[in-house]
Amino acid sequence: MAESTVASSRSAPTTRPRSFTRDEYLRMAEVGILTEDDPVELIHGQIVEMSPENTPHRAAIMKLNRMLVEALDPERYAVQPQSTLPLDDHNVPEPDVAVLRGTPDDLMQGELPAALVVEVADTSLEHDRTVKQELYTQAEVPVYWIVNLTARELEVYSDPGDDRYREHSTRSDAETVTLPTQDGETLTVRDLLPETGGPSPE
Repeated sequence: MAESTVASSRSAPTTRPRSFTRDEYLRMAEVGILTEDDPVELIHGQIVEMSPENTPHRAAIMKLNRMLVEALDPERYAVQPQSTLPLDDHNVPEPDVAVLRGTPDDLMQGELPAALVVEVADTSLEHDRTVKQELYTQAEVPVYWIVNLTARELEVYSDPGDDRYREHSTRSDAETVTLPTQDGETLTVRDLLPETGGPSPE
């Protein structure tokens, strides 16, 4: 009986996850298999679920989006919050914010290069430092930011290499950071972070 079981397990066919291409993934969204309510992205050909958002995460994205829109020239840069960013045939992440070179109308002619990609992190911090960093550096995104909600600081990555950025610095909430744009606008890190504590009493 035991020998039969071992032989059966050895002869069983091996299985592996189905790998999807960028076109297949985007087509699933077009036909409604995937919807805007599905918190997923395509990483290394696999459809993976993203970490759920909490209130500080949402607040940080809203503040970051507003500040970038106000700081950047809309004729040269488009700010894209929480949307797909096709990188190659098997990677379509959905960063919290991306700054693209060009206008929304330019996007109709083809994908726009990213000048900056930002992830807001608390529970996803390790994933953003490893998997996401590797994706963005291999795609030669020139600058990558992680808004670290737990430490209340900004991690700045630049000079893309093979699997990680060669330059890395951390800015405290009292420091400023320069945008990787033609005019080199600066932002104060504190202004990118949500306020701590609950609502003020009336």
